[in-house]
Order: sequence, then C-alpha cells, then structure tokens
Amino acid sequence: MRPLFLLSVLSLACLSSLAHADEQTRTVAAFNAIDIRGPISIEVESGKEQSLLLRGDQKFLSGVITEVVNGELKISMKDKDIKKTEGDPRIIITMPTLRKLIAEGAGEKILTKLNGPRVDISYKGAGRLAADGQVDWLRLKAQGVGEVDTKALLAKNVDVNFEGIGSVKVYSSGELNAVVRGMGELTYYGKPKIVHKSVAGIGSVNAAK
Repeated sequence: MRPLFLLSVLSLACLSSLAHADEQTRTVAAFNAIDIRGPISIEVESGKEQSLLLRGDQKFLSGVITEVVNGELKISMKDKDIKKTEGDPRIIITMPTLRKLIAEGAGEKILTKLNGPRVDISYKGAGRLAADGQVDWLRLKAQGVGEVDTKALLAKNVDVNFEGIGSVKVYSSGELNAVVRGMGELTYYGKPKIVHKSVAGIGSVNAAK
C-alpha cells in the first residue's frame, strides 16, 4: 500500500502544480538584448521569430514588468519577493538573435541555439546559467556563487572574467582570455590555440580532461 500511497501523493502534487500554472503572451517592440533583474527563471531560444511568454501563477504573471528600451528587453518584478508563488514560474523567449544578456538574481537562465558574430553575457547571482549554440566571439562576465556552463556554446574566441566561488565552463577553439578572482574554478574546452590566463586568489583556470 505504501508505494501506491506515495504515487497518489506525487500525482496530486503534480496536478496541483499544473492547476496553478497559467500562461500569458505579451507583445513588445523588437529587441536583441535582455536585461533581467530578480529571482526569475528564463529560457531563451535564438533563431526563431520573436515571442514572449510568461508561465506561472497569477501572482507571478501580474508581478512581472516587461518593457523594451532601445532594443533591450528589461524584465523585473514589482514585488522583489516571489518565493510564495506556486509551481515553477518562468519566462520563455524566442528571438532571431540574442546579442547581449544581463542577468542579476537567483533562478535558472537557459540560452539555446545562440548564433551570430558575438554575444555578451553578464551574470551575477546564485543560480545556474547554461548556453549552447555557435558564435565567433563570446564575452562572459560572471559573479557570484552559482554555476555557469557554456561549454556547449561553441565559440572561436572567448573573453571571460570570473569573480566568485562557483564554477564556469567555456568552449574556445581560437583564443581564450581568462581572468579569475576569488575561489572559483574555470574549466575550458575546445583546445584553444592561444590561452592567456590571470588568477588572483585561490581560484583556477584549467583545460578539461
């Protein structure tokens, strides 16, 4: 009976979560950059027509502010505390090309199919950021205690500046310029032809094994 009871409880929990999940599509001006502040999870997929979808309970949907300023989508929360929202609230974005991402706060940031000559990513928080795709040049700045995994983002040249106690993974096949401050660990993939590295503190910059 115990396994059946646990299964029933899990099923009810899943149904309860789904029951509270609503979706809201927003229409905004064209943008190629994103600036997100707050504990908000986002998924961004490049190479598609622009769309902006919010998924979560009504408290989350009504609390998210979105506006486009000079080609940059700015996302923030009216109420800085969204811990009481139900389920797994997040923002799902599709766009032709992501040129720049600025993200501050906890939550998950997932970037897929990035493309173009260059992408700039600035991440400060305690969550997780992951990216894939192919670009000529990645400029990455990471601060905090989270995890940044861009090893699936195939970049020719990479400039990375990492300050914190988490971990960062990048891919470079050309030139890698890496600066690490603090206790963080930076691992690089792709066997770059040129590597310049600077470490201050007890952090590290190492090739993947």
